[in-house]
Amino acid sequence: MYQWSRRAAGLALTAAWVVTISSGGQSTMSTDFTPVAHVEQVSYQARASATVLRLATSDAGPHGTALSGLRLGTSTARVDTDEEPRSSASAVQVTGPPGVPPAAVSRSAGEHDEESGTMTRTSSGADLEMLTLGGGRLTANAQWVEHAEPAVLSSALARPGELVLHPEDSPLMQVWRGSQTRTQTQLVAVPGQPTLGMRSTARAELTAITLFRGAPTELTVRFLTAPSLVAVAAGTDRTDVRYRPPVVAVTATHGRSYRLDSVGETIEVPLAGPGCCDGGGLLRISLGAVRERTGHTSVDATASAVRLQVLGADGAGRLLDATVGDLDVSARVPMGGLDGPCRACADDPPVDAGSAGGRGAEPAAPSTNVASPPVEPTERVEPSPVPSSEEPSADPTLPLTGTSLSLLAAIGLALIGIGWIVMRAARRSGR
Repeated sequence: MYQWSRRAAGLALTAAWVVTISSGGQSTMSTDFTPVAHVEQVSYQARASATVLRLATSDAGPHGTALSGLRLGTSTARVDTDEEPRSSASAVQVTGPPGVPPAAVSRSAGEHDEESGTMTRTSSGADLEMLTLGGGRLTANAQWVEHAEPAVLSSALARPGELVLHPEDSPLMQVWRGSQTRTQTQLVAVPGQPTLGMRSTARAELTAITLFRGAPTELTVRFLTAPSLVAVAAGTDRTDVRYRPPVVAVTATHGRSYRLDSVGETIEVPLAGPGCCDGGGLLRISLGAVRERTGHTSVDATASAVRLQVLGADGAGRLLDATVGDLDVSARVPMGGLDGPCRACADDPPVDAGSAGGRGAEPAAPSTNVASPPVEPTERVEPSPVPSSEEPSADPTLPLTGTSLSLLAAIGLALIGIGWIVMRAARRSGR
């Protein structure tokens, strides 16, 4: 009897020890493993480019061919998380004609941040046989942030000097001093959604252009408001393009005047006389439309603000074909937008785009509460159900906490007490 009592007490104590160690071991294991989230690199891109003047063709005079392809006052801003440098900007005074001294400035930023920040350069002019160019001012800025947050990543400004084209003895075209272009890429809050979007802005702030200066057919085109093109990639149906065409006033000989303020509007002004189109001709001025391709995650858009064509007499062809205010923007973000520290994005009021006119103003800030333009109908994708293997389950091997742990501790203490009582009873009976 005594041996049996000792064995029973030993078994009770062993069971109590096992229960206590098991419960303690389980609680210890529950703190050893911490779930680690897999973070994927997010990629996004944007680009903006603007040019004051672009000559497609020029057949006027012996130096007309040399002027074809001329670009005046080009600013470019870009950002691309998949390439180094991540952010870059550049401004160029003029490209194309041979003999023009190069004048440009650029900045870049990324993981190797040697050229970040802002750089401004004052460029000298040029006096060539086919053109005269005044001094200008060029600025480029590039920044980089490791985490997505509302910020300007790159911007550029190109303000070339006055340009006079004279492929013959008399001036063909004069671009007045003060015209400039601005471009910018920026991470922005999108009202109505908790994630960020990418905005790309191109703007041409133009003064005036005079054709055939000093001739009886002299004509001046004045820009009353500045053309601007803004694209916002939101990763949702709020992705949008906004274009503001310029308002143009044309003053011709004999007091004739015209006004253009709508996309696609065109006027034709007869030209005849010394200095231009001796056999007759006309000047065609038209406001270009925006060409865009838009989806939820990407947007591309281009616009030729004003097109100037000087047409000779029948069979003489085009003496001049130029675009004033050449704008190009694009932006791309992941589906759903970019996660970032966007405080109360869904409650922010729409941002006013501001006045599109006014030379020297900052680039227009577009409204990011954008309406969705017509896009290809897309199929709504419902959230996929969680596989049964990933659903929470009541697995008995999971760590025991709370009520289960307290119950096991109580059972262990009870077994210890029973073992102690049995051993005392066995000792007394043995005596």
